[in-house]
Amino acid sequence: MIRIFLFAATLMGAGVAVSAQDDYEKRVAGKTAAEFNKNIQVLKDLPAIDLVPTMEFMAASLGVGCEYCHVSDNTGRWPMEKDDKPTKAIARRMIAMVQQLNAEQFKRANAVTCATCHRGAQRRTTTPPLFDPSAPPQLVPASAAEKPLPQVAAVLDRFVAAIGGRAANEAVRSRRFVGTIVPAAGAALDFEVLEAAPDKLRVTVKSPRGTGAQVVDGDAVWTLDPQFGVHGETGREAQRLRRLAAFDRNLKLGELDPSLAVLGTQVVGGRTTIVLEGTLPNRQIERLFFDAENGLLVRRLVLTPTPLGSIPEQTDYEDYRAVASIKLPFLVRRTTTTFSNTQRYNSIEVNVPADPAQFRKPAL
Repeated sequence: MIRIFLFAATLMGAGVAVSAQDDYEKRVAGKTAAEFNKNIQVLKDLPAIDLVPTMEFMAASLGVGCEYCHVSDNTGRWPMEKDDKPTKAIARRMIAMVQQLNAEQFKRANAVTCATCHRGAQRRTTTPPLFDPSAPPQLVPASAAEKPLPQVAAVLDRFVAAIGGRAANEAVRSRRFVGTIVPAAGAALDFEVLEAAPDKLRVTVKSPRGTGAQVVDGDAVWTLDPQFGVHGETGREAQRLRRLAAFDRNLKLGELDPSLAVLGTQVVGGRTTIVLEGTLPNRQIERLFFDAENGLLVRRLVLTPTPLGSIPEQTDYEDYRAVASIKLPFLVRRTTTTFSNTQRYNSIEVNVPADPAQFRKPAL
């Protein structure tokens, strides 16, 4: 499985208590945002579980953080119900405007979102972009291709062949990655990844705050935070980590997403790619970009839906090298709406010892 991890951003993020995270989904289950949270005025009927992703989408659309609309007290707590900042009142009016526009003009589809006008800036954009001859070409739909593009099965089969073939990959039952992860703004951190078939994953990162880990052991997904200790992962983060822990994912892309279809072609890093798109069981839209010449997967774009719009997450894979009888990328870049990082692997080993005890969540 080709990997990318959020862990460095987690370690260097704001110090937020996480002791209640294990049962968060249980506590909000079946409740609306207004029933679970204080002072919800516009998004009253929104499922409570969707409130945080919706806030993330709005923040990303304007290129801001929580502090743009919310205040924190001197203990580091965020009393989100307070209306101290005028930007919060403006945000409510804008949400109501967007909801009304989509309801009346687009049959309640999210055709217009915060990102439509703001494009990642606090002030909305009202002018078209200047011509840029260096800008990479956008997606060319399959219907506009000069010649017929290969079918989904052919693209996926070629990818499996490019990474060493099915038999060689099936013979690998564990992998260890050792290297550094470098945030866009920050120093390199040492990290190690241990994977074992069929669904075990342990990512260990050393930071100035201490050594932490993110771990998947079947259905159990947990984090060891160097400051707050052990807690379970829920929601989108748990889904993401379970997806990464699917050891043979590269061999089962078509099974994991039967809806994959050929979308078209797009230039990535100066090379033409064939783009497949599908919808995952959790409603995420997934786009896979395969090099048209060598068949390797070079980019993965995931669009996570929220009630107001979709949040993008892009992963780029570079520097494929032979590891035993298979091929894996030694350079991985991850870009989201709020951060980016680069992972460089100094070494990758396969069929290494993987003690099951390393993946078990400690008793609390």
